[in-house]
Amino acid sequence: MSYGLRTEAVLTRDGRDIMDRRAYRTLLAVSSRGVKAAAMELDVAESTIYRRLRALDQASGGSALVGGSLTPLGKELLEQMERQERLLKEQLEHLWKKPTLTCDGFLVHDGRLLLVRRGRDPCRGQHALPGGIVEYGERVEDCVVREVQEETGLRTVVQRLVGVFSDADRDPRGHFVSLLFELKLTGGSLAGGDDAESAELVPLDRLPPLAFDHALMVRLALSDHPEHSL
Repeated sequence: MSYGLRTEAVLTRDGRDIMDRRAYRTLLAVSSRGVKAAAMELDVAESTIYRRLRALDQASGGSALVGGSLTPLGKELLEQMERQERLLKEQLEHLWKKPTLTCDGFLVHDGRLLLVRRGRDPCRGQHALPGGIVEYGERVEDCVVREVQEETGLRTVVQRLVGVFSDADRDPRGHFVSLLFELKLTGGSLAGGDDAESAELVPLDRLPPLAFDHALMVRLALSDHPEHSL
């Protein structure tokens, strides 16, 4: 049986077209707008028709399939839909993946640098600058002051922004972007808290190895203070 699509047939058998207008319209919709959009516009079941064709084509090694064969146009449509599906999967995979914004504090008091010993993974047990993740609706300046007080017991005020550290590989948990702020001590009592195992003021000439890229942070912050030397 022919449906008048001889010049636009996508699947033929014995010289006859064996795909009806509805299926052909579905293939065109999927190829031009992608599987998801076509499924919303058409019957969801229709949007799977190209998958059946693809499976048949692969099973037959790209030649005869159940007595029929894909025409060049049919193969072209399937290739277009393959590309659309790959693009959709890539977009969905990264839809909710966004960098996490954090703040770290740099405080030197009487020639000593404020550090914490991490109480949680990653880098549990290692020394690091105090800091943490910015909460929704929170100013970054308020975040660093809050995190430093929670982890060290010290009250501080922001002096300046030292720099932004955004290397995607700087934290094993994922893409964490950190704003490093220089702080000034205003009060409080030194004591480890929150996710910090301990907090201490360490002489600049006896700094231990630091977690993440915090050694780089410290070097950059100290470069603007010639009175301090490592």
